[in-house]
Parts: sequence; structure tokens; C-alpha cells
Amino acid sequence: MRIESTGKGTPVGKASPAQPGTPAPPPAPASTDHVDLSSLSQAASGLAPEKLEQVQAQVNAGKYNPDPAEVSHSIVEFYLIPLE
Repeated sequence: MRIESTGKGTPVGKASPAQPGTPAPPPAPASTDHVDLSSLSQAASGLAPEKLEQVQAQVNAGKYNPDPAEVSHSIVEFYLIPLE
């Protein structure tokens, strides 16, 4: 993409002066925050805080080495839908 300046228009960063007697614009409506937790995070919320702290300490120390086969098995099991 190539952008060329034509020399027309108002430079960025400069606003045109307000007309005398023009009321100020109304304030923007207040926004609200919204968080959607994944099913994985909801499942993790049931873990004991002590266990989470223990794992976090291992990760921070660079000593957390879970078995890759066990991790992959757990991920697959978590997302499998039981067949009836």
C-alpha cells in the first residue's frame, strides 16, 4: 500500500477552533467492563489455592516439568464429549 500526501486537509493533531456559542459535546456514556471465563479457567477455579501456589512457585523457579504425555492426555480428555 502506498500513501501519498496531497497537501489537503487538516494536519493530524490539530483541531479546528470551536465556533463561539457552540455548546460542548455531551460526555461519553460510562462503559462497563465484562469478562467471560473459559471453561478451562472455570475448571481451574476449583483447585485448592495451596496447590496453585505450589505450582506457581515451581514455574517461577524454573522447576515445573510436567509429563508431556500426561498433559496431552488431560487436554484431550477435558475436551472430549462423552458418547452416549
